[in-house]
Amino acid sequence: MIIDGKKLSQDIIAKLKEERKSFTFNIRLAVILVGDNSAALSFIKQKEKIAKELDVDFRLYQYPVSIKTKALRAQVNHISRLPTTKGVVVQLPLPKSIQTQTVLNGIIGRKDPDVLSENNLGKFYTQRLPILPPVVAAIRFLVETYKISLVGKNVLIIGRGPLVGKPLALWFIHQGATVTVANSHTQNLIDYTQKAEIIVSSAGQPHLITSEMVSSKVIIFDAATVSENNKLQGDCDLEGLKDKVSLITPVPGGLGPLTVAFLFQNLFTLLKLKSS
Repeated sequence: MIIDGKKLSQDIIAKLKEERKSFTFNIRLAVILVGDNSAALSFIKQKEKIAKELDVDFRLYQYPVSIKTKALRAQVNHISRLPTTKGVVVQLPLPKSIQTQTVLNGIIGRKDPDVLSENNLGKFYTQRLPILPPVVAAIRFLVETYKISLVGKNVLIIGRGPLVGKPLALWFIHQGATVTVANSHTQNLIDYTQKAEIIVSSAGQPHLITSEMVSSKVIIFDAATVSENNKLQGDCDLEGLKDKVSLITPVPGGLGPLTVAFLFQNLFTLLKLKSS
């Protein structure tokens, strides 16, 4: 079964529209982009579209790939401290020449709906943060919606990045799952995919996962978004997998819209906490 993330996200956004009415002030979301990566721009357009629907002032700050860590950190810190800015998102990945965590730490915790600053990450890791990283919230939502049991399940996470792999590995561990994290150095990936009951893939490699690599009725959350021949792709061969697996999220239209919806839910939750 292919999960229609776009349709599911519309229900969440409808609730957020009602929630927006409780805020009497302007809400500005600042998004910081370095370079012009096509996949990143696609995500930013989704955020801008939902911001408009929710009457959120969307501001894009774009910088050249030549910018240095210190200069970018200073910009992030400045934007984060503006009273008019209520939330800050640094679009990842940043160029390899930039120290990513140094930049992310320029975001004030109460304005960090992506949960990427060290302050918020520490609270998330110790289960003291009132929000979840958006992709974790999206997968939790699907787990609850489709009544997926996690206790004792073999979960394979492909990719160890800060947006998907790392936070999800910890979250699945907290749910009682048996978690394996594969990365670019993992040998014989098929040995792990065939044993997995749930797979989350964020490697950014189109056609990485094919039907012969997985068991019947596996659940796959494709969390990758890359551009191939001017078309957005995930890690999975959707056509080959859709009739074999139990559930699968397509790219585009799967986890992406849900992740964006939960980003805005996080923004509203942080605003409510600040005003309480």
